[in-house]
Amino acid sequence: MERKEFLSLVGISVGAVILQQCLSGCKSDGGDPSPNSGGNNGNSNGNSGGGSNTTTGLTGNASLASGKIDFTLDLTSTTYKDLKTEGKALIVGDVIVAKTKDGAYIAVAKKCTHQGTTVDFESNNNRFNCSNHGSNFDLNGQVINGPATSPLTQYNAAFDATKNTLKVS
Repeated sequence: MERKEFLSLVGISVGAVILQQCLSGCKSDGGDPSPNSGGNNGNSNGNSGGGSNTTTGLTGNASLASGKIDFTLDLTSTTYKDLKTEGKALIVGDVIVAKTKDGAYIAVAKKCTHQGTTVDFESNNNRFNCSNHGSNFDLNGQVINGPATSPLTQYNAAFDATKNTLKVS
């Protein structure tokens, strides 16, 4: 084998490895890749979804990688105004925050405990659903049906009407 042919084969091999890594990094798990997403998918049933990568109206820590979950949302901010509407939910960092049909605020870890797919809030069914394998969780994060066997981590969600803020910890 000549040197030129050898280098050509090495270059093709390296390129294939890089391409494979790039493609696997783009693979969707059905979840939300942005750690500080504040969007909503706009479904009329209040399901949660991805959104813009913004932190306007957020103070504190919404990422488990940065330590304990402890943040406050300014509900006057356009980023989080949907949380004033019953049945709506938003993903904030590693947490899904929702306002139930009954007007209560709830917050749970956004990742299904089965394989880490981001769950959706289904306000009409009063539950969180994992679209990947069909696990369902109640409003407190407890498993309704599997394959998940562990509950979602539940966080305290306290609304301050005088400040129009929601504290999650």
